[in-house]
Amino acid sequence: MDMKPDLLSRIFIFFLALLFVPYFLYGQKLQTDLRIEKGDFILGYDSRGITGLANRRDPYQAELLAPGSRLDVVVRYRVAEGDWLMIYTGNRRLEARPEEGKIIYIDEEKGSPLKMTQQFSINERFLDWTFEIETTWNFSVLLGDVAISIPWRSPRGETGRNIFEKGWTKHHFIAGHGSFIYFVRASGEPPYLIITPHPGTKLEYYSSEMRGNYLAYIHSGYSGNLENRGTWRQPHTYLELGPAGGASSKGRYGFRFTWAWSYDELREILYREGLFDIRVVPGMSVPEDLKVLLALRTKANIESIEPEFPEKTALHRLPSAQAGVNLYELKFQRLGENKLTIHHDGDRKTILEFFVTEPVETLIKKRSWFITHRQQHRDPTKWYNGLFSVYDMKNKILRGPDNTDGFDYWWGYVVACDDPILGKAPFVASKNVHFPEPEEIAAVEYYLENYVWGKLQRTDEEKPYPYGIYGVPNWKVNRDPDPRARAGIRNRLLDRMPVWRAFDYPHMIMLYYHLYEIAKKYPQYSKYLDAHGYLERAYGTARAYFLYPYEILPEYEVYKVGCYNELIILDLIAALEKEGFEDKARWLKSEWEKKVKYFIYDDPYPYASEYPFDRTAFESTYALAKYGATHDLQPDENLWYDVNLKKWYSHPRVSREDARRFMERQLWANVAVRGWLETAYYLLGADFTGSSDVGCLTYMAQMGGWAILDYALHFAPDPFDWLQLGYASYLSAWSLMNTGRPETNYGYWSPGPENDGSAGWQFMAAKFGRAWIRKDMPRGAWYYDGEIDLGFGGALRTAITILTRDPLFGWFAYGGDLKISSKGFEIIPRDGLRKRLAIVLKDFRLKLELDRDGLAAEKPIVIDRNLNKINFLLENRTHDFHVTQLKITSFKPARYLISKDGKKVAEVKAGPQAEIELKMESPLTRVAIIKLD
Repeated sequence: MDMKPDLLSRIFIFFLALLFVPYFLYGQKLQTDLRIEKGDFILGYDSRGITGLANRRDPYQAELLAPGSRLDVVVRYRVAEGDWLMIYTGNRRLEARPEEGKIIYIDEEKGSPLKMTQQFSINERFLDWTFEIETTWNFSVLLGDVAISIPWRSPRGETGRNIFEKGWTKHHFIAGHGSFIYFVRASGEPPYLIITPHPGTKLEYYSSEMRGNYLAYIHSGYSGNLENRGTWRQPHTYLELGPAGGASSKGRYGFRFTWAWSYDELREILYREGLFDIRVVPGMSVPEDLKVLLALRTKANIESIEPEFPEKTALHRLPSAQAGVNLYELKFQRLGENKLTIHHDGDRKTILEFFVTEPVETLIKKRSWFITHRQQHRDPTKWYNGLFSVYDMKNKILRGPDNTDGFDYWWGYVVACDDPILGKAPFVASKNVHFPEPEEIAAVEYYLENYVWGKLQRTDEEKPYPYGIYGVPNWKVNRDPDPRARAGIRNRLLDRMPVWRAFDYPHMIMLYYHLYEIAKKYPQYSKYLDAHGYLERAYGTARAYFLYPYEILPEYEVYKVGCYNELIILDLIAALEKEGFEDKARWLKSEWEKKVKYFIYDDPYPYASEYPFDRTAFESTYALAKYGATHDLQPDENLWYDVNLKKWYSHPRVSREDARRFMERQLWANVAVRGWLETAYYLLGADFTGSSDVGCLTYMAQMGGWAILDYALHFAPDPFDWLQLGYASYLSAWSLMNTGRPETNYGYWSPGPENDGSAGWQFMAAKFGRAWIRKDMPRGAWYYDGEIDLGFGGALRTAITILTRDPLFGWFAYGGDLKISSKGFEIIPRDGLRKRLAIVLKDFRLKLELDRDGLAAEKPIVIDRNLNKINFLLENRTHDFHVTQLKITSFKPARYLISKDGKKVAEVKAGPQAEIELKMESPLTRVAIIKLD
C-alpha cells in the first residue's frame, strides 16, 4: 500500500510522541483522580489537564469526555522560515485552587519561544476556559494553528442505556465570531452543554480524524492550508505574535461552558453571550421561487449583512416588534451555495451558508426522469437487465456489476441490491402517483419484469420463502447452486437462504403499493400487472417481511427495529380493507401492532436500526407512536415470544396516553441527531450519526423530517418550532441534487448536461474526507447517489403548503408564495406536489389533501381573513374524465360546504376527517370550501 511521505511522517511523529511521554513526565508525579464539584459542574482533573466534565444534577451522571482523554489546547507555530513545531508541554505545571473553583496549567520552558497559560474557572452556572499564548524571546513567532481539543464521549456501548444515557451527540456551528458547539445526550434528554466563545474569540475550521477526536480551530493557517483537496468557505488564518514584552506579543482566547435544560434555554444562552439566536424559514436549502425570512436575535451591533452575490440577492430589512430581533427578507437568484456575512461589533464576522435550488417540483421531476433514462441498464444479454444502479456524477457514468469502480465482492451490493438500489424504483413510482408519465412507469415495470421477479425477489411459487428478497452482494451470486460463489463473499451463514435482511422488504412493499395506486388511478399506463396483481405482491412481500428475517436469522428482530419505509404498511392495510381482503388486512394489522407495543412498552430506547446507534429508525418510531396515539390497542398476554431473550411479551395495560409519551421521547431523540440551532444548509434539519464532522445530510434528513413536520401538523400544542425544523428538514436534502439550466451549466456539484438530475448520497462536511463507502470526497455532495432516493421518497410523503402565523415572523406560507390583504390571503403553492394544504395555528388546524390531480400551477389559493372560506383551482393532470378524492381533516368538529364550479357538491362534517368525491370533467375546476359553523 502506498502512503504519501507526509502521512508517513505524521504516523512516525505520533508514535514517537507516545514513546517519549514518560520522559516528559520524568521526575513529576502525575496527580490523578482530582475533582471539583461546584455549581452545575463536576470537573475532574490531573497534572496534565481536565479529565472529566459532568453535570451535578444529571440523573445519569453522564461523563462528557471520553475515558483517558483531556481537554487541551493545540498550538503549532513557526519561527522565521523554520519548521512548523508543536508548542512544548512537557513541563506542564498545575496550580489548583479547588476552594476557588480554579485550575491553572502553565506550559513554560526556559528554552522555549512560547509560554501558554490555561485557566479553568467555575462559578455556579459557568465554566470559563481561558488561555493565553505569549512569546518569551526577542523575536516574532507565527501561530499556524490554535485549536481546542474536545475528546467527547460518543454514543457507543453494549446496551441501550450505555448508548442513550451515557453517550453524547456533538453539534457545532463553525461560522466565525458567532460560532458555538453543543452536546446533546443521545436520547435527547437534558441537560445539554453549550460552549460559546468569549467576545473576540472565533472559530473558523475543524477537524475530526476519528469519532470523538475533535479539534475546533481559532486559527487554522497550517492545518487548513495543508489540506488542499477540497474547498472551505472561510479563510484559514495565521496570527503573528511580536517579540516578548511588546503590545502584540500575546494572544488571548476564551470559551464558556454552560449547561441548559431545554433548547429554548440554549437559545437564551446564545443571546446572553452576545452571539446569534438564528431562525430562518422555510429553511437554508431554499428553492429559488420561495422567499426567505431570517431572524437574528442578538445583543451584537449588526453593522451590515453582505451577500456573497449582491447582484443576485435581494435583501431587505423588515420591522420587528420584538426587542433584540433583527428581521430580514431574502430572495436568492443564484443557484448553488450562497453565503451571507454578518459584520458586527467592529471587525467581527459571522457567516450563514444557504444553498439555492431549482423549484422543488422541477427537482422531483428531473430526478425521476434521470433515474428512468440515465440509471437503468437495458441489455437482455446481461443478468442485470432492467437494474436501476448508482450513478457516478464525477465521471458521468452509470455504474453496474460489470463496471463497479471497486464495489466488488461483498461491496457489490452498492451497484446491485440493498438500500442504494432498492430506493430508486419506489421513488419513481411514488412520483408517478402524483405526476404520471407513461415512459417512467414503463421503466419501473421493465425493472420488475426483468430484474426483480424471479431474480432479486423469489416468486410466489418458489419454495421455501416465496416473496423472499435476496441481499448482499446480488441475486445472481445468492441463487448460484455452487456454494463457492457465496463462500467467496461471506465466512458464515452459508447454510441459510440469504433473504433475511429485513430492511430490504419495505422498499419493495412501497414499490408495489404505489404501482397498485397507479394501476387504480391510471390503468391505461399499467402493462405488467393490474391493480389486484400489485396489491397481492405488496401483501406477499409484507407477510415475508414479518416472517422470514426473524425465522432465518433471529438477529434481524423485525418487531424491535425501525426500518425505513415500513410505515407504508399502514396504507397497504387500508387498501386491503377497501378491496375486501379482510383476513389479510387483519393479519398485517396484528403484526404491525406487535411492533407498536414493543416500541411503546418493551424497550426504553428502541432507536437502534441496522446499528446499535443509528438515525435510521426515526421515521418508524414516530409512525408507530402515532398509530398507538390514534388507535385503541387491546391488552394482551404472551403476545409474541422472543427467541433471543427467551421470554414472552405481554401488555396487560395499554393506552393512547402511553403512546403520546413515547411520541415525545422519540422526537427528542430524533432532534438529538439533527441540526436545529446550527444554521448552515448542510446542518439545519440535516441528520447525522454521532456528529456532523464528516458525513451528514442523508436520506434520514427528509424521512425523519417527515416525523417532525407531521407532529407539528397533528399533535404539537405549540407547533411553530416544529414547523420551522420540520420544513427545513424537508427542504434540506434537495441541496444534494445536481441540476440547473444552460446558463448554470446544468449543475453546481458536477456541472454538465449529462448530470442534470443526478444526486449525491450524502454530504461531506469536512474540507476533504473519507466516506464510509471507501471513496475520498471533497466537501459537498458525494458523487454517488446511493441511498438518497430513500429520502426523496420520504419527501414526497411530506410535501405540503402550510399557512401559519409564526410568533416571530407573523403570517407565513411554508412551500408557497404568500400575499396578504385586508380581505385575506393568496398563496401560490410551490411545495413540489401541490396536493396538500394546511392551516396551522395554536388553536386551529385544518388540512386538505387530494388523492390525485393537484392544485393548479401558479394559481392562487384564496383564503378569507377568518379562515372560513377557501377557494382554489384544481388541475386535471391526465386530461380525462375521472373522480378525485378530497380529504378534509379538521382538528375540531366542523361542518363544511363544498362546491365545484359554483355548484354545491357536498356538505360534510369533518371531525376529524371527511372525504368528498370531485368529478373532474375539464382541465381546470374551481373548488370552494366554506365553514358553516
